[in-house]
Amino acid sequence: MYLLDQPDAALAFRRRYRGLIGIASKVPLRDRAMLSLVYTPGVAEACRVISQDEVASFDLTSRGNAVALLTDASDLFGPTRGPVEAALPLLEAKSVLFKTFAGVDAVPICVDLHDPLAIVEAALALTPTFGAICLDHIRAPHSFTIADHLEKGAPIPVFSNQHHGTAILVLGALKNALEVVGKRLETVRVVIAGAGLSGIGVARLLYRVGVRDIVVCDRAGAIYQGRPYRMNWAKAYLAKETNPERRRGSLAEVLQGADVFIGLAQGNIVTPEMVRSMAPDPIIFALALPTPEIDPHEAKAAGAAVVATGRSDYPNMMDISLVFPGVFRGLLDSGARNIRLRTLVYAAEALASLVPPGQRSAENIVPQIFDFQVAPAIAAAVVQAARETNEATRPVDPVTVAENTRRYVYEGIFEPRRRTGRRPATLREEALELRRRYRGVLEIRSRIPIRDHHILNLVYLPPAALAPVDEIRLNREAVYDLTVKSNLVAIVTDGSAVLGLGDIGPQAALPVMEGKAVLFQSLGAVEAFPICIAERDPQRIVDIVAAIAPSFGGINLEDISAPRCFEIEAALKERLDLPVFHDDQHGTAVVVLAALINAFRLRGTPLSEAKIVINGAGAAGIATAKLLLVYGVGDLILCDRLGPIYREREAGMNRYKMEIARLTNKAGARASLAEALEGADVFIGLSSPDILTPEMIRSMAPNPIIFALANPDPEIHPDLALEAGALAVATGRSDFPNQVNNSLAFPGIFRGALDVQARDINDAMKLAAAEAIAALVPERELSPRFIIPDSLDLKVPPAVAAAVARAAIETGVARVTVDPEEIAARTRELLYEDTRR
Repeated sequence: MYLLDQPDAALAFRRRYRGLIGIASKVPLRDRAMLSLVYTPGVAEACRVISQDEVASFDLTSRGNAVALLTDASDLFGPTRGPVEAALPLLEAKSVLFKTFAGVDAVPICVDLHDPLAIVEAALALTPTFGAICLDHIRAPHSFTIADHLEKGAPIPVFSNQHHGTAILVLGALKNALEVVGKRLETVRVVIAGAGLSGIGVARLLYRVGVRDIVVCDRAGAIYQGRPYRMNWAKAYLAKETNPERRRGSLAEVLQGADVFIGLAQGNIVTPEMVRSMAPDPIIFALALPTPEIDPHEAKAAGAAVVATGRSDYPNMMDISLVFPGVFRGLLDSGARNIRLRTLVYAAEALASLVPPGQRSAENIVPQIFDFQVAPAIAAAVVQAARETNEATRPVDPVTVAENTRRYVYEGIFEPRRRTGRRPATLREEALELRRRYRGVLEIRSRIPIRDHHILNLVYLPPAALAPVDEIRLNREAVYDLTVKSNLVAIVTDGSAVLGLGDIGPQAALPVMEGKAVLFQSLGAVEAFPICIAERDPQRIVDIVAAIAPSFGGINLEDISAPRCFEIEAALKERLDLPVFHDDQHGTAVVVLAALINAFRLRGTPLSEAKIVINGAGAAGIATAKLLLVYGVGDLILCDRLGPIYREREAGMNRYKMEIARLTNKAGARASLAEALEGADVFIGLSSPDILTPEMIRSMAPNPIIFALANPDPEIHPDLALEAGALAVATGRSDFPNQVNNSLAFPGIFRGALDVQARDINDAMKLAAAEAIAALVPERELSPRFIIPDSLDLKVPPAVAAAVARAAIETGVARVTVDPEEIAARTRELLYEDTRR
């Protein structure tokens, strides 16, 4: 078979596709009408609903189908601790399995933290974004600490893959294996090798379903109550429930007379002689990867009645990918708050039942991994358990969940929900119905579909799937070639300054972040995913973002209130070696500068000599002022609610306003916005509705430029501004000419920064972006109604990406050198041809 089992082949696939997953929009962004529903102004309607009812976030956003696949990678490398991002290839593979077998969107989150309680706090802060948490590859006993605290504190279910998933898998397989050999759970003697997360998890579940004679061994031999060496609290707790006779000795000694061996340790630790010492017709689950505890052929020859491994090249392949897709489908669809014992037992029974009684044999105790009945059956069982234990928050029918899951597995889509009745009559109704029908607008997609066992074994399952892990462990920079990190941006918010809605919280901010992600993908071919953080302390936000940063190639801060946003951005830029960009600041500044460049081309006067008044001293206002100063504007006044900002002012000031006061307001205007506007050439509104009057415009210099950018309602209606003498008017809305929209900037900026693996986005890159945007309005087309390209003009992102990449290379912040024209060409290919590569 083509390159089967060769690590180079697994690496080649990942290099070709730059990882296994991508982020896609569920609804195509074809025109301005759809833009107004997915993003502003329609997105505000979903935000308002969720701000009144947080549970609505599960229906109006992708949260109801999103799982945080979270790891610290501590279980991969042992005490040496390799780079946490080396776990990304395994998490991406699991993400594809989630999607393929159950339609669940699982997002890899690698957490660069060592303290288990710090991981708990970070995970809790991420819960507004996700409907469930899946812990993966976290070593014991920290994994138990993390899971226990999260189960108690998180408002969503927490499932540990190696713990719960392995336990379900083993219990389901063991039920069928015992039937084959004619033994019962309550009477067998079980020996487990491996006292890590999986081993302890399996032992605990087996004990709770009635197995009373269990001995767990680690490298020091049998674990028993009171053992004075090589113990931790998790092993001590386990010792209270297992090994009732307090057997001591090595694995070989305790295996004598045992009915079942479950290996969750390491390869080649069981010999044929050990198997022969067991009870008649022993069951051997040798699940270590890539090398099992004993070769299946040797185990059979030594008398084993049933043998299973974790490998696909032997009968009875036991892999947790049989379990977790269906479990999470059931948890999400039922809105389960917690996972109970009944959840695990019902899932195991469903797994066992998928091998019909008449077909169970020594070589057929678990379903095949390509048995597409598995996930629907387990999902239905989990829903039933959630209902019986009163953990379900949604009135869903298990049979319906199974049918919907089967439909996804075979057809590749979930059927959109039915329309809610009459045809939507307003923008609000249409925006809400769109999100409700599609359960949000984002989803995970697989770049390499699982079509057969060849691809499954080569890319998604050990041992071949471990090849990229080793590659990144040895060369950290290889993560950019082998995973989606090279093209993935985290859109981070705390929900404290969302659009014109203000402080509505992280759950209610999620629709905006989803809309932003759609724009990233549609206008820059950049994969982006929302990270809504339930935290308000700036330092804690910095710590959380820095901890999850290994999963991403860039950080886009969004809708964080000033002045905290300045502190957060500055700290992250200091700590992280990747692009950090606060779009409310710099995206706005770039597009405003681009529009001003063209407005002054139209006006026929130099921008450097203009008098500019900015109303709004928040994130966007201060950043715009700074970029205009860098560009060379010499006379600029910044106003807030108290009027012009000046050096000696004390009321309503902070250190960021004080800093900008030293650079602006040369004439010392103090009284009011109206006074500051007298004789001014430009008004830039980044504040609130209806604060600019026609009389103020008439007091300005001839042919003034008015940028009324408050959203959703501008500082003055464009018609009134034009009647008062404005030469050109821009707003932030798509239903007026000259929309100053950040979507003209951030997709191309990140496209260029990611393609050269930039360590930062500096002023030179921002200026280059503004000039590239301005240059796309030809002289012959420049007019008062056309001073900036349309927000959906696909010529913009390639031009901006090339300009930003060139500036990054020239200023020394690029890790790799790529011809900017190649970047532009590649961006055009991605946008126009949708190659999804």
